[in-house]
Amino acid sequence: MNNLSPRYRHWLSLLGAGLTLGALPLPTQAVVYQAESYSNFYDTTAGNSGGAFRSDAVDIETTTDSGGGYNVGWIETNEWLVYGGLSIPTSGSYIVRMRVASPSGATAAVDLNGGSIPLGDFAIPATGGWQNWTTVTRTLNINAGTYNLGVFAKTSGWNFNWIEVVPNGGTSGLVTVYEHCNYGGWAAGFNTGSYDGNVMTSLGGRNDAISSVRVAAGYEAVLYENWDFSGASVVVTGDNTCLSNFNDRASSLIVRPATNSGTGFAAIVSETQFNQMFPGRNSFYTYAGLVAASKTYPAFAGTGDLAAKKREAAAALANFSHETGGLVYVTEIAKGEYCGDWDGNPATCPCAPGKRYYGRGPIQLSWNGNYCAAGAALGLDLRANPDLVEQNPTVAWQTALWFWMTQAGAGYRPAHDSMVGGFGFGETIRTINGSLECNGGNPAQVQSRINEYQRFLNILGATAGPGNIGC
Repeated sequence: MNNLSPRYRHWLSLLGAGLTLGALPLPTQAVVYQAESYSNFYDTTAGNSGGAFRSDAVDIETTTDSGGGYNVGWIETNEWLVYGGLSIPTSGSYIVRMRVASPSGATAAVDLNGGSIPLGDFAIPATGGWQNWTTVTRTLNINAGTYNLGVFAKTSGWNFNWIEVVPNGGTSGLVTVYEHCNYGGWAAGFNTGSYDGNVMTSLGGRNDAISSVRVAAGYEAVLYENWDFSGASVVVTGDNTCLSNFNDRASSLIVRPATNSGTGFAAIVSETQFNQMFPGRNSFYTYAGLVAASKTYPAFAGTGDLAAKKREAAAALANFSHETGGLVYVTEIAKGEYCGDWDGNPATCPCAPGKRYYGRGPIQLSWNGNYCAAGAALGLDLRANPDLVEQNPTVAWQTALWFWMTQAGAGYRPAHDSMVGGFGFGETIRTINGSLECNGGNPAQVQSRINEYQRFLNILGATAGPGNIGC
């Protein structure tokens, strides 16, 4: 990316000045960026020619590559995509792989931090068709640090599915999977990270062909039945000579530190992952408070298979993040009275003398009627003491989960029902803010929520699943 457009240079200079953008995946030792999950872009043509996934100017279509999903297409010379938050934990040798297709061949370039660290050109061979896919690879040394990963089109005429950066570790790794029981046949090694079906096979694993596993002390492997971290799953710690109940069934996997996660929400989002999601949060918003609050609503992130539970956790936390600036604000800035006759009967929930019902907590609970309703559900007198929501972290989280689990808000159903019912993340936005954001009300705010959702999905090793991601 040495031939950077002025717009690209300007965007990188804003990053240096402290501009924060969404969609910043935070990997540990391995990461896969789906092409459509960029954090910024430059496209020479207006509109999304493929009409899929996002509504900006990048051209995205459904792909027929193994594993499904989307690809970026209609690529023209000098267009670029940026993927934020590439974390290289230790200096050393890394492998960069791109999944591409081109009828007649093309050239792409990859760099770090807006071209300041070129990673070289990738020659894309003629694959014979727009959906005839191949993986191109470079091995190089990268210093430890956190980077913005850029993909630059030096020529036009190619499609792009995903890019990954993984340690160059051969078949060794924290987890090694084997073709046969008792560690026989082919072997493939994996370090900490999430590996969907495409990536797993590109690193030497094979779909529906894993029979035994070795796992380093202090780590665990989660094997999934489907390519996208969905379906049945099994967690492996230590060495397993033969996966008797999961033999030849794994199609994707996650390698992570052993969670000792227990039950409930803590089994879906670890404290390490929570800290990764909210590195700059207000200390008021504790992980322990969230875990305690989740016990009030055990169906929260506790319904469906593991992938569904992760999707709901990511969706809720993404919306809470948006409402609070990344869990920074405990109360709204204006602190208005928000006292009203909410049901046509002034005696139902009169405002307590001297109390204000401004936005507090992860969902920014506001208005006396909502404080009364949430308090009644939680067994708390929040009408008389609304300040409790900004004083007690568990209560703050409980009010957010009360809304998420039980209130249809400005939408058609509670956000929980939209996630577990397959209606998609977009419907949770509608529940929270309705036409203020949805149906063209404020596309930028919708996209901001989507960016956080995709970032959190990446941290949890999950995908967006069914339904509309926007509204």
